[in-house]
Amino acid sequence: MIPIPSIYLWSAGSAFFALLGLLLAHKFVKPVDHSEHQPVLDATLNIVGTLVSILLGLLVAASLSNYQTLEANADAEASSVSEICRLAYGLPSEPRKKLLTLCLAYCEEVINDEWPAMAQGNTSEKVLDTYHDIIGLIVQLKPTDNGETNIQSALITAMQEVGNFRRQRVLWLHNSWNRNLLPILIMCSIIVLIFSYLYFKRGNLVLHSFLICFVAAALGTNIGMVCLLSQPFRGDWKIQPKGFILNSQLIHKFAENDLQVNK
Repeated sequence: MIPIPSIYLWSAGSAFFALLGLLLAHKFVKPVDHSEHQPVLDATLNIVGTLVSILLGLLVAASLSNYQTLEANADAEASSVSEICRLAYGLPSEPRKKLLTLCLAYCEEVINDEWPAMAQGNTSEKVLDTYHDIIGLIVQLKPTDNGETNIQSALITAMQEVGNFRRQRVLWLHNSWNRNLLPILIMCSIIVLIFSYLYFKRGNLVLHSFLICFVAAALGTNIGMVCLLSQPFRGDWKIQPKGFILNSQLIHKFAENDLQVNK
């Protein structure tokens, strides 16, 4: 069975609850006298609708920007690990083999341990330990010439970038963006729907129901986008460790035969 994307569930669920609210309003609430209150309703709905649409637009744009930044940082972290692997070929055999082995372990631990843990809001101690081992190996190198000295300096810079990009991933796990904004978005959407209920007239239930469903589906889709984009390591739109997977494949392909990394 093909799973239904959660963004569609947000849209359909919003339309369902909005329609349910309309039916309840139709049954229990007395219709508004539009001939008397139409100007006030129009002005108020225009103001509220504009404010809510601006709020939703800004939040969707901000969520998308944060999501893209985190995705770029994850790729940059993997690229920095790849840079370390390339620089390792300028080192003597023994430290080169140890460094490539640790880089392979880092990538595979990120893929198999840390990425699943981040979906639960946690991190991997294995990845942190491997990062510590790589740092220790690099700073304890004993360069014998200017070339190895330059390589060590470049390795230290690359490891600093790995640490900075990983830190941003970890900090996002403690972000309260989604938890704080969701109640506000739902409240604003409910206000817009309540105002739209006031335009109901007897005899226009079917047409009004369609219009309410369209409005609710649009609001639900935007709220769903904010929620999905604000949880970049879980759900349908979660960021994948593509760079680390590629690194692992390349190290297995090129370093295994050369250095027997896994043996």
